[in-house]
Amino acid sequence: MTEGGISTCPGVSCTDNGHWTTGYLFFKNFLSDLGRTATHGGHINFHSSLLFNVALTFSGVTYILFYSFLKNIFPNQLLATLGSVLGICGAISFIGVAFTPADLYLKAHIIANEWIFRFFLASTVIYSWLIYKNASIDNKYLIGNLIFIISLFSYILILIYGPKPHEPGGLEFQAVAQKFIMFNFFLSIVLQTMAYDKIMSQ
Repeated sequence: MTEGGISTCPGVSCTDNGHWTTGYLFFKNFLSDLGRTATHGGHINFHSSLLFNVALTFSGVTYILFYSFLKNIFPNQLLATLGSVLGICGAISFIGVAFTPADLYLKAHIIANEWIFRFFLASTVIYSWLIYKNASIDNKYLIGNLIFIISLFSYILILIYGPKPHEPGGLEFQAVAQKFIMFNFFLSIVLQTMAYDKIMSQ
């Protein structure tokens, strides 16, 4: 769906004052530009926003289900419940981004976007600790979690201290960093799912 959103997005980046660009630009558009109801140039963005926001909502619902079942791997563990609650909060933040297009609700959109990564970071740290302390689980399953934790923490620092989009080179840096972390995000979730499936089958 996201790919469909990219192909149907009219384009124009937030720093394109002359509105001369067309289509979605990898280095100059954020992923959330796909979810805007109108582009920075004022073009209607219905098809792209529909596809992108449905994809985000579907992802959020999937993560809610994922974390609802994940705590069952560690029964009677309060930390596991906390880890799942934080993961579900991250999933709700995903849905929050979908329901707060940046051109309509920018402040709420930014808050939801930032808390996606903070909630998932805290959840992954907790579950990594539970895996580490569980003698029956091979610590090799921590490798994917560790990469995910480093990536999330690095991106949170970029959001706070990195160059702003309107600074020289800031837009390109932030746009690419966002795509890198989201690719790593979904890859890590797939790897975690495979790892937890193996753990449950032991």
